[in-house]
Amino acid sequence: MAKRLALALVVGALAGPAAAHAETSVLHSGSAYALVTTDPWHLEFGQVGGHPLVEATGTGPGPTGTLGFSSGGVWQHATNVISDESNGQSYHALVATTDPLHSLRVRIVPAGAGILRLSASVEGSTAGVDHVGLAFDAPAGERQLGFGERANAVDQRGNTVENYVSDGPYQTEERPFIAGFVPPAGFHPRDDATYFPMPWLLSTRGYGFLLDGYGTSNFRLGTDQPGAWSAEIEGASLSFRVFAGPRPAGVLRRMSAAVGRQPRAAAPFFLGPWFQPSGGDRESIEKLRKADAPASVANTYTHYLPCGAQQGQQAAERKRTGLFHHAGIAVTAYFNPMICTDYHPVWDRAVAAGVVTRDALGRPYTYKYTGSSVFLVGQMDFTAPRAQTFWNGLLGEAVRNGYDGWMEDFGEYTPPDARSADGTPGPEMHNRYPLLYHRDAHDYSRGTPRPLARFNRSGWTGAARGSQIVWGGDPTTGWGFDGLRSAVYSGLTMGLSGVSLWGSDIGGFFSLGQNSLTPELLVRWIEMGMASGVMRTEANGFNLPPKDRPQIFDPGVLPVWRRYSKLRTQLYPYISQADARYRRDGMPIMRHLALARPGDARAAARDDEYMFGPDLLAAPVLEPGARTRSLYLPRGRWVDLWRSARLDARGAPRLGRARLLAGARDLTLPAPLAELPLLVRAGALLPLLPADVDTLASYGKAAGLVHLSDRRGRLRVLAFPRGRSTARAGTEQQLLSREGKRGWLLGVRSKHGTRYALQASFVTLKRPFTPCAVLLGRRALPPGAWSFNTKTLVLRARFAARSNRVVVRSCAA
Repeated sequence: MAKRLALALVVGALAGPAAAHAETSVLHSGSAYALVTTDPWHLEFGQVGGHPLVEATGTGPGPTGTLGFSSGGVWQHATNVISDESNGQSYHALVATTDPLHSLRVRIVPAGAGILRLSASVEGSTAGVDHVGLAFDAPAGERQLGFGERANAVDQRGNTVENYVSDGPYQTEERPFIAGFVPPAGFHPRDDATYFPMPWLLSTRGYGFLLDGYGTSNFRLGTDQPGAWSAEIEGASLSFRVFAGPRPAGVLRRMSAAVGRQPRAAAPFFLGPWFQPSGGDRESIEKLRKADAPASVANTYTHYLPCGAQQGQQAAERKRTGLFHHAGIAVTAYFNPMICTDYHPVWDRAVAAGVVTRDALGRPYTYKYTGSSVFLVGQMDFTAPRAQTFWNGLLGEAVRNGYDGWMEDFGEYTPPDARSADGTPGPEMHNRYPLLYHRDAHDYSRGTPRPLARFNRSGWTGAARGSQIVWGGDPTTGWGFDGLRSAVYSGLTMGLSGVSLWGSDIGGFFSLGQNSLTPELLVRWIEMGMASGVMRTEANGFNLPPKDRPQIFDPGVLPVWRRYSKLRTQLYPYISQADARYRRDGMPIMRHLALARPGDARAAARDDEYMFGPDLLAAPVLEPGARTRSLYLPRGRWVDLWRSARLDARGAPRLGRARLLAGARDLTLPAPLAELPLLVRAGALLPLLPADVDTLASYGKAAGLVHLSDRRGRLRVLAFPRGRSTARAGTEQQLLSREGKRGWLLGVRSKHGTRYALQASFVTLKRPFTPCAVLLGRRALPPGAWSFNTKTLVLRARFAARSNRVVVRSCAA
């Protein structure tokens, strides 16, 4: 009650004298409020401790202005309330517009704590009404983030953003070629085109705006009127939700909880290094083993759909999956939602079961699909009553043949004149289709006898619930737009839109015209891929004209792959905890600095560096020939990892004297070709696996193979103590660091007895000291169990504990 009263006082102060009489109505939802002024019509959303979202005034041409609708390209806007009603739980109003023949029916209701929903529909004849929309003020300095996966930019201010599920984007010179084989319904030649759009705006001012439904929509972010942004959706009605913060991370937490987050990583191998074989399965495995390069997943592309490439190959398929399993590697296949019309008897059974999308005459809707050649296909109708059973049967064949998941490709081609079994119109089903497609595959995977890793590219609001892993589609083998830089943008925009387990095709896919993959580009993409939600290579591609494609197995690249696949595997406890946090509060593994450092405006403005989990700042090299990297270091103290540690012969980090850097400034770091610039937050505790772990999969009987389970109960910790901090290692270990006046304390808590190998840099302490004793509980560790280097200020210790504390005492105590 006290919170509600305080909020009412704040709203009254914001609204001024008008709040005291009938011209103003206020609706609350937790810390959020909606304020409606009736004459003239005006709308405001706000929150305690945050910035208000104020409707732009005006009734001029275009969507910029008050709530309104378009008919024949002419916009009409709300003017005043004709009648309204509010009962404290909802607000209803009939609102006049600049068109005397049409009004708007408006409803505002709470949609969860800190969330409000507004719905509006045109009253009167809707013939000719094509859009409904409204606009809000955009003060200077506001960055407009989100919008699903976008390759053109992270901050879209100044752009018009279309929300339409599409194949792409592609570079401008590639588009005429692409248009020749992508169905028209799946191709919009725009820089902002994307497989996984969301009509979602996340503001750095601490609010979020989500258009509901499946209609195609546009956000005009200052392109019509400076200082304002608008949203419009096709049709005669709209519904949107406003999410309170007051910080961007809080906004994202509310939104991702409301629409659904990705399922948990069902097996550790999801988070290990993935590779695509090249030059033969056995040969690829042997090259990696000989190089001591870990591998957890092999992605292969036997096309179970659309045309049944596995037909008559059951014995060969099981032999292939058995080969990978023997080597300790999970293996994936390939599906998309299309069925070739000459894939018999599957096509015939699909038509008979009524699970194929149909045309206006009730016939199976077919169109051309281009893969290795051109095929005539229809697509699954996931609204059909028998679709789930039929789909389960198709997926089950791959599982019975030993596969551990598949690329869940496409989903962007639903024609606008198609008919679905549940009556959903084609234009609406186009954007809804990926959600249904991935949902049904996920529902199947939950009942299988072993965990399945499915990775998809298409999506829409709510699709994350069924998208175990998202990958960024088919990028260009280039450095800039649709290449490596765009991969960073795509990962960040996905995280800002509530998707965490995301990865790109390391190396790219399309090499058209002058674009080609070089060894340098592949190395830099490997580095960026290591610091992504999923680290996964692409060995194949579309080359026109034909050209050579470097591989991770090449002599000049393999050592780099080993370095980062080793590091990725060792970081499993750290990454798995970041994945677990995402499920708790929506914070993605790749964290834009607007989420991690909202109070540092210069940090929040960077789109080429990001937090990888809670404690590592990654700054991938995005320019050819660069051997240094300029970046902004956020406030605080940071450790330049590669100037503070080296990798030993096993690939394990070994600390030397830490290079401690002050933040809140620009700086330039060395970035040799094989080096990803990584900085560690002072205070961090980095839990690592032993460096000899070869795989995070549970398979494997090959001699000398070391599994994750073989090293259960062992943990290496790199500590950079400063002040007080905590960390988790997966779900089994908790760590606590506390700096005191007379020493340093490391608390450990584990579900099982654990053997720890600790390296701690005392350079990062606020008051560095030389230790005289190290105690495990009340028992002093013997001299052979710990050491301290007075030159590097690194403490090393080994001990076994379940729940205990390590106390390091200063000689000066």
